Amino acid sequence: MDCPYCQSHKVVKNGHRQGKQSYLCRDCGRQFRDSPCPAGYSSDVKELCVKMSLNGMGFRAIERVSGISHNTVLNWVRLAQAQICDDNYEIPETAQIDELQTLESSKKTKFGSGQL
Repeated sequence: MDCPYCQSHKVVKNGHRQGKQSYLCRDCGRQFRDSPCPAGYSSDVKELCVKMSLNGMGFRAIERVSGISHNTVLNWVRLAQAQICDDNYEIPETAQIDELQTLESSKKTKFGSGQL
């Protein structure tokens, strides 16, 4: 076995990590595995989580459904947002706003519990 970093033959076993044999290079001091598995999520999973966010799902709801941390999903959404070209964004001339009405007069007391 050769070191993938310096191609040295001075390699020794260095325990197990996640059920796989770990090796240590005596020349460069780097640790590595014989056949590492790719890290991270597939692009399909990332795309699905970003689509769920665009459809109005909250980050914690996406976390509950997919099992992926909400911070990871948030980072994916931010990366997707950075890739959107700003030139295609148009600001509409008119907008519709809903009215919000509060009823202050319906309160029985104005301050505290009503006792002075």
